[in-house]
Amino acid sequence: MDRIKHTWPTALILLLASSQTVVADEPAPLRYTTSWIGNSFGGGPEWVQNFAEDLCVLPDGTCVVGSFWDEAGREVGLYKNGRPIGKLPDTHMRGGKAVAASSKYIFYAHTCVREDQPEVAAGQARRDVPICLFGVSRYTIDGKLAPFPGGKTRLKNMAVFREAPDNHDLIARGLATDGKLLYIADTVQDRIRVFDVETLSPVREFAAEKPERLALERSGNLWVIKSGGKTITSYTADGKLREIEIPLPPSTIATGLSFAPDGRMVVTDNGPRQQLLFFDASAQPMKLVGTFGEEGGMFASPNPGRVGPLRFAGPTGAGYDAKGNLYVACNVPRGGTVLRAFAPDHSMSWESLGLEFVDVADSVPGTNGKDIFTADDRFSYDASAKAGANWKWVAHTLDPFRSPDDLRLHFPSLQCGTSVRVLGGKTFLCQRGMWQGVLGLYRVEGDLAVPSVVLSAGPLKADKSGWSPPHQPKTGRWFWRDANGNGKFDAGEYNPTVGPTGEFWASNVDPRGDIWQAGRDTGIWRWEFRGLDRLGNPEYDAKPEHRPMPAPFTDLLRTEYDPSTDTMWLTGQTKDRPITNGEWGTAGTVVARYDGWSKGVSSPRFVVNFPYTPDKTFMVSFCVAGDLFFAIDCKTAKVSVYDQEHGRLLGTMSPGPEVQRESGWIDFRDAIRASRLSDGSYLLFAEEDWKAKTIVYHLDDPLHQGSR
Repeated sequence: MDRIKHTWPTALILLLASSQTVVADEPAPLRYTTSWIGNSFGGGPEWVQNFAEDLCVLPDGTCVVGSFWDEAGREVGLYKNGRPIGKLPDTHMRGGKAVAASSKYIFYAHTCVREDQPEVAAGQARRDVPICLFGVSRYTIDGKLAPFPGGKTRLKNMAVFREAPDNHDLIARGLATDGKLLYIADTVQDRIRVFDVETLSPVREFAAEKPERLALERSGNLWVIKSGGKTITSYTADGKLREIEIPLPPSTIATGLSFAPDGRMVVTDNGPRQQLLFFDASAQPMKLVGTFGEEGGMFASPNPGRVGPLRFAGPTGAGYDAKGNLYVACNVPRGGTVLRAFAPDHSMSWESLGLEFVDVADSVPGTNGKDIFTADDRFSYDASAKAGANWKWVAHTLDPFRSPDDLRLHFPSLQCGTSVRVLGGKTFLCQRGMWQGVLGLYRVEGDLAVPSVVLSAGPLKADKSGWSPPHQPKTGRWFWRDANGNGKFDAGEYNPTVGPTGEFWASNVDPRGDIWQAGRDTGIWRWEFRGLDRLGNPEYDAKPEHRPMPAPFTDLLRTEYDPSTDTMWLTGQTKDRPITNGEWGTAGTVVARYDGWSKGVSSPRFVVNFPYTPDKTFMVSFCVAGDLFFAIDCKTAKVSVYDQEHGRLLGTMSPGPEVQRESGWIDFRDAIRASRLSDGSYLLFAEEDWKAKTIVYHLDDPLHQGSR
């Protein structure tokens, strides 16, 4: 494979501690290749979408996978023979919840902002609550727009049954069609609405308590999953409740309905079973007559978390094609697409994966880059193999049944920036997020990552579910440690502490295990690692050491401490180089190196200016490894590579041809991690949530070119 060469053309200015100004030489081209992990495809027209929340299967084996969101616009993806073959156009709006298809049309239940509402600039979140349209949009079976007279939106293909302030609860949760009529589950109104598929005009409606997923059997009877997934009821085609229910096992959480070619009802169960359940719909009373998939799915013992073709995690839908092939969609806990096809003999034919979203990877120290973790998943990696074929999904580390209090389930945006540390001989995942109010440490047990320690800037409450850590203090900063080893937030496991207040961005765990956090203008705190307790949890002194903010900073934004050299790296802004356009959560405009930090040194060895052009070029993430340090630009995803010894810019890296030279914006604060391999080369991991993967750069040592 050819090595990519890229040069940053602008000279670097170094501001030394003596205030001497030095202009660096033009950097030489870097030698690197690009690869990725977490998606079956590298990009361009082929990628597997971020989430898989609904599935319908066409007779020819085309899988229509519906989701609430995909960063690159594949909210509804079309897949066949293991490859993405298309997507429904113009679905990248406010989100959707259900799909259905006939021999002529595909339907998507979703919402969008009414077109007379104020627009929001790209990359900005809405601050208002706009008026939205709620309904179903129609597309042709090959994925093109299918407008109709009276259709709403500029696309003229949406049947609207509600206009209201933005509220995702108002989106229809289920669709089903027989080719003539379209049945819509209007969950919040306790109604089933029925539309004509050709005119998309209302035909009738009838009462149904909290309906969600729908399925039609050949006789025309409609089957309905009630909200919560504990009950399935049935109605005649004209809306009369039938005196029949499916005898779901007590632990079942039904998430999808369909029918097998032999007439059996197929229920996807996202409860502890993690299986497909088959019911004889003709029997009176109905009977559970079979299952598919290993009971317990990916969370079954003796290797909970381990990947396997029949080990499902988060099943959301299943269906058959005309040849009897079975297709299963899973939305793994916290999100991620797994789509599998099985031949009639139940052997797996193919698998498509889209596992990563707002996520980054890091390798386990001492494994030479072969053992890799992201926030939720474990991968093996072979840096010498061909791009795309050099990684393997090993495990999903988040078990919602063993660890229902896992913050990754309840606060995914606060637990996405992963650093891997080995402390006392044990492996830990250290996670921060899009905001830095919560630092979580997870102990790796087998293939699972179990909640171990949390440092929080205050009480936590999930926005959507309202969940909070049980027994948390009502006010103030706190430490939690899993003192009894059950991975749950129990009374007596909290301790008060102090630290940065207000908005802060600097938070990390150094290789020795100490925790560092910095306030934007209030200095730096260090919580000393005191070793592991008897159950293998890190223990910390709840009274941190505090140091004032050193010169030349007016705003501290990142910290990285290397205990092996007693070197502190700080980034932020200074009086001479302020952030002038209000860019939020950036790494700042400068980075400074402090030698002998533990001895009280407060003057930097050097200060390096990051590239900064307001609203165009600004660094958002920073990390150190080996003899180098790295920073990545928000909008271009370009990685700048520097020499630690002198602060020289050595060059830049950008996504290569292996990933179609594309990346989304860098969306969170700790979105790059790096490590040096035994041959002197480097692996650098960068977030790439646009097309559901993590980009991997394999960089030849730029200080000793040709080292491998």
